[in-house]
Amino acid sequence: MKKRIGFGLLALGIGLPAWLSATPSYGLPGHSVNEVKTWMQGHPTLRANTREGLRVHRADVPSRRFTFQASVFPVGGFQQSGSNDVWSPSSRRSDFGTVRREEFILVDYDEPVTVERLEASLRTLYGPDAYADYRRAQAVYDYVAAAGTIQGELRLGSLYAYWIELTPNTSGVSTTGKMNVLLPEDIEHLQSYLQRQYL
Repeated sequence: MKKRIGFGLLALGIGLPAWLSATPSYGLPGHSVNEVKTWMQGHPTLRANTREGLRVHRADVPSRRFTFQASVFPVGGFQQSGSNDVWSPSSRRSDFGTVRREEFILVDYDEPVTVERLEASLRTLYGPDAYADYRRAQAVYDYVAAAGTIQGELRLGSLYAYWIELTPNTSGVSTTGKMNVLLPEDIEHLQSYLQRQYL
């Protein structure tokens, strides 16, 4: 059964750390792996080096961390329509040249991680067009895992789909939050995956 959660009321927005306040560039899902790598290397916030590839990890202090990762795999792997069977790499080799989703994770033990902070990070990383698409996106599924340990929402925009997830501690304060930007065609598969995980 679908459960609603009020993301706008979770907490007041908190400013971004200094290392996540640069001007945006663009390298969204649907681009080639090489295009996304080049974008990550040139992005003033991510500043990926050649050894980091599609994953960067940054920390200004030990209690505050930021991770960004791009992937050629949808959440849960490739699956045939109407099946739980995961396709082998050889059967979807052509997909391995295209990034299907990008995820960033904020961890902060000093200040709560809120949806507002994730939204501000989205705007910083991808710019006003992706942010506007996210703001216009329709909420299609949300959930609360057992004991309220994970709260999440899927949104479908005109350009991309968005998956937000917060992990509250025992006091109800979220120290970890993540957002995925993914291809719209993968949202049904992601919703099915989440339903299997949390229902």
